[in-house]
Amino acid sequence: MANTDRKRIDAREPVLPRRRRVTLGAVALAAASLLPAFPAFAHHGWPGFDTDHLMYVAGTVSSEGVWGNPHSLFDVTLDSNLPDRTPTLKIPTELQDPEDSSRVNAALSYKGPRKGLQIIIAPPAWSGKWGLDRPLKIGERFQAVGYINRTDSNLFRPVVFWYGRDAVPVNQVLGNTLPVRAPLPK
Repeated sequence: MANTDRKRIDAREPVLPRRRRVTLGAVALAAASLLPAFPAFAHHGWPGFDTDHLMYVAGTVSSEGVWGNPHSLFDVTLDSNLPDRTPTLKIPTELQDPEDSSRVNAALSYKGPRKGLQIIIAPPAWSGKWGLDRPLKIGERFQAVGYINRTDSNLFRPVVFWYGRDAVPVNQVLGNTLPVRAPLPK
C-alpha cells in the first residue's frame, strides 16, 4: 500500500475540510430524503390558505396539541350549530381599522363537512404578546376568524381568535392589518 493511501484511511489523520463538507452535505441530503413530508405551513405564509374566504369557527379545544415554534397546533371540535356570521366579539386593537374589523365581523360561519379542525396559531412568544400566555386546555371554548388551508381542508389558521368563557381576543396577524382584504361577503 502506498504511503498516501495509508494516510487517507488512517483514522488518526484529519479529514480535509473540503472533503468533510462534501461528506456532511451528502449525509444531510440522504437524511432529509428519509424524513416524512411535512405540510407546506412549516414556513409560515398566508398564501397556502384560502384568503379569499374569511370564515368564523367555534367549538371546544379537543387536544393538548403542540405549543412551540414555529407554530402551535391543536384540535377543536366544532359547534354543531354555528351562527350565520361572526357574533359580536371584542376585536383586538391591532385589527380595529374599519377595513379589517368590518371583515372580521362579517365573516360567514364554516359550513364545511368536518366536525373538527386542526388549528395553527402563532408561537407562544407572539401569542403571549397578543393575549394568550399559556397553552389552551382541553374543553376550553375557542372561537376564531381565519382561513382554511388550500390543500388540507382540515387545517385552519386564524387572523384573530377568542378563548375561554370571557372570549379573550388574540391577534394573529403580524402588524395591524389582515394579510388580504378580500371582498366583504354578501
